[in-house]
Amino acid sequence: MHLTHNLNRLVHFVAIVEEGTITGAARRLGLSKAVVSKHLQLLEQEVGVNLLVRNTRRLYPSKAGDAFYLRSKAVLIQAEQAFESLSAETAEPAGQVRISAPTDYGIHRLAPQLRAFSEAWPKIEIELDLNDARVDLLEQRFDLAFRVGWLHDSSNLARKLGDFREIFVAEARTARRWQVSRPEQLSSLPFIAFSGFDESRRTLTRQGQQRTINLTAALSINVTSAMHEAVRSGNCLAVLPDYSVKQDLAEGRLVELLPDWQLRTGGIYLVSSPSRLRTRAVSLLINELTTELGERSPPA
Repeated sequence: MHLTHNLNRLVHFVAIVEEGTITGAARRLGLSKAVVSKHLQLLEQEVGVNLLVRNTRRLYPSKAGDAFYLRSKAVLIQAEQAFESLSAETAEPAGQVRISAPTDYGIHRLAPQLRAFSEAWPKIEIELDLNDARVDLLEQRFDLAFRVGWLHDSSNLARKLGDFREIFVAEARTARRWQVSRPEQLSSLPFIAFSGFDESRRTLTRQGQQRTINLTAALSINVTSAMHEAVRSGNCLAVLPDYSVKQDLAEGRLVELLPDWQLRTGGIYLVSSPSRLRTRAVSLLINELTTELGERSPPA
């Protein structure tokens, strides 16, 4: 079969997988549904396996289709890089970059940087998905993800951008009323927990001393920005990352409880797929975010 036909069918197949429907793929490619559907049919006939699993709403890659998608995507990226390399000095980078990030970090740190980047590079389309759940880059088709906390064993590449502290915070008037002076006092106070972690036991340290306290959650929330708003409303406390409450602390709306006692510190990481095949747009964005959001460091 002619190479051009091969590449065209890979383009159609990748678009269907990423859009989830033939209609979405046709819209993305600027073609009719009939053309895209025909290319898919011919491709499946040529490879001799069903590449997609169909239900009433979406198309999903089969096991064979998922492996074929990853290889197809790599081929198309290589082809794109080959064309880009011919005009790297003059052509403006273009394409789509999908990013996942925790909600609070995305709002307070990442969104302003991406707005500035989009202004500088208008042909690069950025899709930012804010979600406190941990995502799988390959399965969910993300180019980049931010991790705030503690990295688990992973084959992904990670660049550490910085550190943060967990701190106990409460609304200012509430904190004055409570007059907390010892870690043990926190156990009896209404606590807002992050449902993504087991926060029933917390260990605090101060100058070599250590205290472990038991906390009972009055409410569990799976998004830290919602926890933030709950604490601002008063009569409760929560553990939040220091960067997300920096402005409220500075303006006196929130107060850090027991500032002499330390909770855990964690890292802020930019994570990418282990594949070395990246579009120019993705590479450019990685370099920009690494520079603006943290110190340059080699992949972890």
